[in-house]
Amino acid sequence: MKRLLTAIILAALAYSGWWIYASNALRSDVAGWFQDQRYAGLSASYSDLTVRGFPNRTDLTITDPFLEDADSQIGWQAPFLQILGLTYKKGHVIVAWPDTQIFTTDQRTIGVSSDGLRASVIHEDGTLIRSSLEATVLNLNSPDRSIAMAEVNAAIQRIETTAADYRVAISVGSFAASTPDVSTSIGPDSLASFRAELDLGLDQPITFDALSHQTPQPTRIAIHRSEVRYGAVTFRLDGQADLDAQGRASGEITVSADNWRDALETVRANGDFPSALSEGLIEMLTLLATLSGARDTLDVTLGLEQGTVFVGPIPIGQLPPLRWR
Repeated sequence: MKRLLTAIILAALAYSGWWIYASNALRSDVAGWFQDQRYAGLSASYSDLTVRGFPNRTDLTITDPFLEDADSQIGWQAPFLQILGLTYKKGHVIVAWPDTQIFTTDQRTIGVSSDGLRASVIHEDGTLIRSSLEATVLNLNSPDRSIAMAEVNAAIQRIETTAADYRVAISVGSFAASTPDVSTSIGPDSLASFRAELDLGLDQPITFDALSHQTPQPTRIAIHRSEVRYGAVTFRLDGQADLDAQGRASGEITVSADNWRDALETVRANGDFPSALSEGLIEMLTLLATLSGARDTLDVTLGLEQGTVFVGPIPIGQLPPLRWR
């Protein structure tokens, strides 16, 4: 009995020592990450690092985290950030955000309020393997606009056959904006649904060092089953494009819309479009819809050539380069 008791005590002491080692290593890694951001020229600080959860968990709380890039004037701050993990499940953590946080840009300050905003992250030696994010409510507020979203879900997973290709899925159950960019005659201020699924090719894998090192840049985008419903109108988008070193897209994108005719007729009747413009637009869309074989369903393939958008041989616009800082 004494031997058994001694063995139990020794095992408990050994496990306690391991937990202390793991918690100190986690605290040291996070402190080192903040230090690396400062070496990279960012403003990066916090007021406290605390690890709790003995014996099975290593739950890290970062108090008053602050990050800012002085060059781009992009910053983020929050009252806390939690990184929750299991001592026996290395490489899998849960990230939990507070109900309020603040993003800043060179043009505005954006307040973020949320309910249940958290993400699951699985990584291998700092390289992202897969992650999912969810929020019951996610609101963005700035001086000139407010955006409210509910049932927000997003996921990203590295495609196993490649090192830097990822599958991305995003869905929003409902969406409302204080100042919609489109005519309120088309539908309500809320989106009935939104979803997007795409494959994203990058020039290098996503790592936790992306802020302090060269950010992975997109080289290819393939859009699948992406759909937005706004009132009576349903928009769909699919296609693929390759991106050059400047982020200019070349490929084909198909855009389709149901009930577009009724929506434009309502807009014209309410005077939201000039009569001449709306009539010309309806005539053009009618021709395109007729070519696709469905009078009330729009189905248009847009060609992309180094960022220039074409309908057939006719250029109609220019896409901005897709490059991440």
